[in-house]
Amino acid sequence: MDLKDWLTQQKKLYPNQSLTEDTPTISIHPASGNWQDSQYMKSQFWWGGGATQEACNQIEFANKAELTQVAVLTFGPVQTFLGGGQRLRDWAVASWLCHYLSAVLIYRWEEYGGKVLLPLHYSSDLIKWFRASDSVNAERFWQAELPNVITGLHPEEPNWLENVQLVINQEWGRFLEGLEQEVIKKYPNLLNGQGWRVIHHDHQYFWSVYAKSGQLQVGRIAEEIDSLHQYIESEKIGRKWQSTWWGGRTSPSDGCLSIWHPGLRLITQGGTWGLPDNQIKEWWEEKATEKTRLSGLFSSSDRLNSIELVKRLASVPEIIQPTLQRLWGKAPPPCPWGRFPDRTAAAAAWVTQHIGAETWNQEVELWHEYFLGSKPSYEWGMPKVDQRSPAFAHPRVLERRNIEDTVLSDWETEVPKGWESTIEWTVGWRGDGDNMGKWLSGEQYKTLKLLWSQWHPTPEISAKYELGMTPVIVPANSPRKIELPHILDLSVLFSSWNKLLYSLTEKHHHGKVIFAGGDDFLLLGPLTEAIALTSNLHRLWTGETTPLTQPLQPFVDGWVRYQDDEIYPVPGKQMNFSLGIVIAQRRIPQSLWHRGLNQAYKEAKNQGRNRVCLRVLFNSGQSLEWVCPWHLWNLLMPIEPITTDQTELNRWEKLLFYLESSRLRDVSILTVGELIETLWASVGIPLTWEQVLAHRQEFEKEIKDWQWWINWISLKAFLARQQRERQKWLEKISGEQQ
Repeated sequence: MDLKDWLTQQKKLYPNQSLTEDTPTISIHPASGNWQDSQYMKSQFWWGGGATQEACNQIEFANKAELTQVAVLTFGPVQTFLGGGQRLRDWAVASWLCHYLSAVLIYRWEEYGGKVLLPLHYSSDLIKWFRASDSVNAERFWQAELPNVITGLHPEEPNWLENVQLVINQEWGRFLEGLEQEVIKKYPNLLNGQGWRVIHHDHQYFWSVYAKSGQLQVGRIAEEIDSLHQYIESEKIGRKWQSTWWGGRTSPSDGCLSIWHPGLRLITQGGTWGLPDNQIKEWWEEKATEKTRLSGLFSSSDRLNSIELVKRLASVPEIIQPTLQRLWGKAPPPCPWGRFPDRTAAAAAWVTQHIGAETWNQEVELWHEYFLGSKPSYEWGMPKVDQRSPAFAHPRVLERRNIEDTVLSDWETEVPKGWESTIEWTVGWRGDGDNMGKWLSGEQYKTLKLLWSQWHPTPEISAKYELGMTPVIVPANSPRKIELPHILDLSVLFSSWNKLLYSLTEKHHHGKVIFAGGDDFLLLGPLTEAIALTSNLHRLWTGETTPLTQPLQPFVDGWVRYQDDEIYPVPGKQMNFSLGIVIAQRRIPQSLWHRGLNQAYKEAKNQGRNRVCLRVLFNSGQSLEWVCPWHLWNLLMPIEPITTDQTELNRWEKLLFYLESSRLRDVSILTVGELIETLWASVGIPLTWEQVLAHRQEFEKEIKDWQWWINWISLKAFLARQQRERQKWLEKISGEQQ
């Protein structure tokens, strides 16, 4: 279907009206319908109705008569794959490998004669590279962005969709073969052995794939896609994931969950579920961590299974680059994963904002050389840190697990108490848009009563933009019509949003983006960014003031001013989003951190959407959780006690004691309000119950929940306590330098 064909389809929505093919220079927001002069999301058709130029570029394809089927395909389970690592770099490379499989699937789908509609992919630098494009952006090549759900068209040929389903496991197997060859080529004495047979055997059952197709009806394509998505979701829920999978810690039939070793054998070849402990210990603690070119890739405490090993090896630039070259016959751009931050770097990033590099380096360089036997790295993998000059020494030596047992007692004596506070906490964020399926199907436009007329020029708009046309007649009070271009417009919108997300997180905050695809994202950073970055994410989404953007004056929902006074699209206030945050203490296993992050994100959804769920995980096994609607978050989190002789921490802890000591018999808005306002006043909290009651209609459940208020105060006390620890450390360092 080319643009002329689609133009014909669009005109059917406007019977008995004269429409031309002129392309305007104006843009229409896909969620709000607001019109703007903007270089982004320009409309393809001057009479309006949606359909950006980017969306039309995506749907233009040849051999239209052959593409009679629309299909949805997904693979996974992705979250278990992501959560199976032990380092942040494992997490990042897992995200990219899922992105890689989606990209190969899209490439093969179209190579086989189909056309992928969603996700937005014509601008993907990885897919451009597959297609031998000369315009590949090296940085974006290694950014994970493509989701694991594909929607596309295909010809009605026997087994066409079934053959495409095979691509995921075929390409994963091909990737593993290439990886094995490059690993053995570089490290023949360390990583060669029959254990690779176990990897190949286990991973043939690695991914489960679901797909469903139906007859393409252009006039009902939105409804058909929605129906296919619902079917796929019901299949996943009802049947779980098909085939054998490795996502646990026990296996009745093979060695896939055993700790990997080059000598590991298949059960069918006389192997067992594992190897004797002494062999495993010797290999992982001595051979795998000896001073080789892979030094630093493994630690003596590592005991990786086959999938964890694959991710760890794939994270090495000197391995992944030639692997891709072997598979595709050309060299990829240089891989930046050697500079990906570890948890120590992410947690300590705040330090560089408060002390000079000379002060920091004077101590860290000395310790690093003495305890680790080498000079420290000056690349953290945290973009804002790495931009500083002079550079800061990497804080790896502050992490106890990096110190050999032979010098551990010296390390515990020589590294002053208090330095551990610099690397104590790491934060993860996971969020996405609410009700995206309903937006794609059009249901959300009906729910919000967004009329189709908003997407068409009025006489006033025609005059303002000098369109020189008679406005199209749109039936009064008709709901927004959804067609294929408008579905794709939402993908275009979130492609623009992701660019803002990277810039906000990595240039204006001490954060790092692990994944950003569509409306879904995963970030990490230090504790000092937990509140600031969270609040700015919400402001960026809704179009309020951030370090990047300013609202238009007068305010126009979905459009902001950005950089050199550009008018730029954001999701806006019509679209909500939920966010999960986990603050993890430094000895929390990464798998537990990842699981907690997914749970927090889901809890924000389950509690009513358009909320943030913040969970603190302590080394003791205890946790603290608070789920808050965004309106209340913006009211409550900036609150600080009025200055008195008491410290901020003392006042929050005193208030917490009062709340926990109070027992309310009558839990009502009135009784909660009377007591809590009195308690606020007693410790200098500048907040009135009247301010809270302004949100009563929407959030009465939270407002009258006494435990909800206790959890808020607990969180504020926790943050104040950590601020005190940071301040004590800074004062100590300052005193030592005088």
